[in-house]
Amino acid sequence: MPLYLVESDIAEMDERMTRLIPRQRQYVDELFQRGVLHMYAVNDEINKWWCTIEADSESDVLLVLSEMPIIEWLNPVVHGLMFYNSADQMIPPISLN
Repeated sequence: MPLYLVESDIAEMDERMTRLIPRQRQYVDELFQRGVLHMYAVNDEINKWWCTIEADSESDVLLVLSEMPIIEWLNPVVHGLMFYNSADQMIPPISLN
């Protein structure tokens, strides 16, 4: 399944957005558990945001993003990826046998 990199500026945080952060974190955790989200990052100034989403199409990515509680503070730009490598892909899974 294709992987997409999504990047966005984050509008200035206000009290309403702050109240939505626990719901956002819960949604992000759910996406990780389902294998939809591969990476999620916010910079230390809380004005830039990135994630990678596995989906069939860009429109499916936009659907996932539309369900994010903080979406109205984002202006996401979606990029299709040819490949994606990360250090955690290099570590073999631990066997309990």
